[in-house]
Amino acid sequence: MIHEIALTIKPTMKCNMRCKHCFNGDDLNGTEMIEPERVCQFIESACREYCDVKVTFHGGEPTLAGNAFYRTVFAFQKQMIDRYNVKFSNNFTTNGLLLNDELIELLIANNTLINISFDGPYHDFLRQDSELVYEKICYVKAKGGRVRAFCTISKGSYEHLLEIYKWFNERRIDFKILPIEPRGYAAIDRELLMDTDHFISVLTDTYKYWIKDKTCKIKFYTFEEFAALRRDTQFKPFWFNREIALNPDGKIYPFGRPNDIQFCLGEPTDSFRISRCFYADEYKRMLETLNRLRKEYCTDCDSLGVCNGVCICMSYMYVQDDALLRYSCNQSNKIFKAVLAVNDEIMNDFRQGETEKYSDIIKNKFAEK
Repeated sequence: MIHEIALTIKPTMKCNMRCKHCFNGDDLNGTEMIEPERVCQFIESACREYCDVKVTFHGGEPTLAGNAFYRTVFAFQKQMIDRYNVKFSNNFTTNGLLLNDELIELLIANNTLINISFDGPYHDFLRQDSELVYEKICYVKAKGGRVRAFCTISKGSYEHLLEIYKWFNERRIDFKILPIEPRGYAAIDRELLMDTDHFISVLTDTYKYWIKDKTCKIKFYTFEEFAALRRDTQFKPFWFNREIALNPDGKIYPFGRPNDIQFCLGEPTDSFRISRCFYADEYKRMLETLNRLRKEYCTDCDSLGVCNGVCICMSYMYVQDDALLRYSCNQSNKIFKAVLAVNDEIMNDFRQGETEKYSDIIKNKFAEK
């Protein structure tokens, strides 16, 4: 069997929250809701070929599918484990508003990592119901569940990034930051956008604080990724041939991001084979498009050795707009340059044996090098 496949399942594109920056924007007005039988068909098609099946429930807002939907899907996963001897890992990305006791317990029982969109002490700048969402996070933690906050950084919060990190650390909540970009509603309301250079400066200062913070008791996913950056190592491997999505229309697309719906790869049937999607004409057309973009945008980029075009490809999966692609590429390049400069200093300190000032997280990340 083939080793790994990552499935994104979007039960609906509807949402019960109207975030000011929503990258889907008006696309969230759709009314389609996928049937659980179609989802199970999609999952079984993966189990017939792959032994490690990673599932991400996304949207829209996936809780709108209802508890019965997830009871059906998780029960079906258990059948697949018995039938095909496969391994599942589940992620669930939600705004948290409709997480009720039954659904939380169901997610925990299936060892699901629950990703909740929550911006810490600045949540209300972009979203609503900060106290309710925070209560949901605390409840999941109290039940022993796996939970992580997805914290969007925007003009209303980026200058307070160090405060935000300390806030999450004090409350022992793992989190990841997502810098806002001009897509969806944020492309219209540009007052939400950050000054890129100032943001990079604040980000770098906070990273420098974190690498020496011996009180850190959480996973700060963004900075742990930064700490793994090396000038001779690609930031992220390409996700080609291993990520695929089922959308509310019941059809299959490459990744599960908004812009990839222009590359429809078919729909699941009883005899469907997921691996064939990666040889489909539409998949080849997508690869040709992305390779053309890499040649156009990345050839002269300072961070080509680290990025290798990953950032431009990921950005294209969200939007085709040339200005946004350049915005995203410029921001990523500046982040890479700033972080690598800090990591060079850390590497030099380790060569000199001057490691005591660093946290255990950094010692573990840099020890082998």
